[in-house]
Amino acid sequence: MPLLRMGDTVGLISCSDGLYPEEQSAIISIEQTLNSLGLKVMKATTLYRSTRSPFSGTHQERAAELMCLVNNAEIKAIFDISGGDSANQILNDLNFEQIRESNSPFIGMSDLSVINNAIYAQTGKSSYHYRVKNLAGNFPQAQQVFTHAFMEDHDAPSFQYRWLRGQEMSGTIIGGNIRCFLKLAGTPYFPDPTNKILFLEALGGGSARMASLLAQLDQLAVFQQCSGVLLGTFSSMQAKHDQPSIEQLVLEVTDRYHLPVAKTEQLGHREDAHCLPIGASIRL
Repeated sequence: MPLLRMGDTVGLISCSDGLYPEEQSAIISIEQTLNSLGLKVMKATTLYRSTRSPFSGTHQERAAELMCLVNNAEIKAIFDISGGDSANQILNDLNFEQIRESNSPFIGMSDLSVINNAIYAQTGKSSYHYRVKNLAGNFPQAQQVFTHAFMEDHDAPSFQYRWLRGQEMSGTIIGGNIRCFLKLAGTPYFPDPTNKILFLEALGGGSARMASLLAQLDQLAVFQQCSGVLLGTFSSMQAKHDQPSIEQLVLEVTDRYHLPVAKTEQLGHREDAHCLPIGASIRL
């Protein structure tokens, strides 16, 4: 069943760093595109950063605005349009019991990986790794990607991928942006990796940083427990052709576990990126 239908209302919010005032034109473009798809838009008061801080509100205010959207029966999906560093500030202020009972899934990526995974860890519910800002970008099929992900009925993943090791994997997806996902380590918001598919992508950082973050995942026994690894785009590394490549680093750190590993160029910080459910089961 499609997540959204014509006539539904969706929410927009910034739970991580607030948007710059000059990004208002992009938000207007997103709202117009959503309207053209037959969707109504409700915007949280916490969207733009203040002149004196990078935040769209205190962590309590951002959490309260998110819970207002969660508890609004008219809202059928919540799209977070932010990114940066500060999303984990709000986790202790969220009411996960109310999130569990809500029918409004959370949708965001990058720093919002902390919220996606916290929701799954605390409630067992899925959210979505997707950047609604792509609707204001230059990729001509962005609206088509959105419609397929949220307004059409489908089972199979929409993204293309290639195998680096193995030929199949299945399980519940966890993870997201590798740096942000690891903020949850040692907290109640870090999901159990047992028999899960670990999805990883990144915007910044070179080979040394990725090797360090992968080592931390290994020291947390994530690779020992998960059932496979799905790699999205590692934007900075791939643009600079850094060596060792992300493929080499991941194959090396997972070699002793004989994990299947796949790579896609259609998930991550790109305007043509597709959508991936976090906390839902898929088969590749």
